[in-house]
Amino acid sequence: MPKPVPPVLSVIVRRFRREFADDIEPAIHHIQKAAAGQPGFIGLQNSITPKRDDCELVTVITFDTPANLEKWENSPARKRFVLELDNLSQDDATNTRFNGLSLLAHPTAQISKAETVLILIAWILVLSNLLPYPLDYLLPDLPAPFWRNVLLTTVIVVLISYVLLPVSSIVLTRFKLWLAGRQGT
Repeated sequence: MPKPVPPVLSVIVRRFRREFADDIEPAIHHIQKAAAGQPGFIGLQNSITPKRDDCELVTVITFDTPANLEKWENSPARKRFVLELDNLSQDDATNTRFNGLSLLAHPTAQISKAETVLILIAWILVLSNLLPYPLDYLLPDLPAPFWRNVLLTTVIVVLISYVLLPVSSIVLTRFKLWLAGRQGT
């Protein structure tokens, strides 16, 4: 099964003189309409904020993959609208891409079944070797080895299920994203 690619955002900031604010609206509408027809388009948000002497247009556009965002950025329709906005703009637009934001959207782990099994085995080995000592200290008079093993197994399962596996999965996911980012640079 192929690994899902997280969406990519592009944030564009432009400054305009206040008298051009009414001219920006039609251009924004045309860009929205053109982008909506592009493959992989997820959404586009525009915000015009009046400042003291000018106004600022912030555009956030989202595509499903970096490749589809790049197709949009190289499309003739986008170039035509960008030229129209550039003619109204006071200075050059700033454009920043954000990849791998899935952890910001929701802190779910993105690990494979094999990685999950390895994490489980590691925690079982560590806890089964460490927890008997505090258990013997806290409950030295447990009547039978059976109840000692039941209690130990219950504590291990609860710790792994509710604390250690979720935290380990998120840490591993962040490490993999960091590693992928380092390889990309």
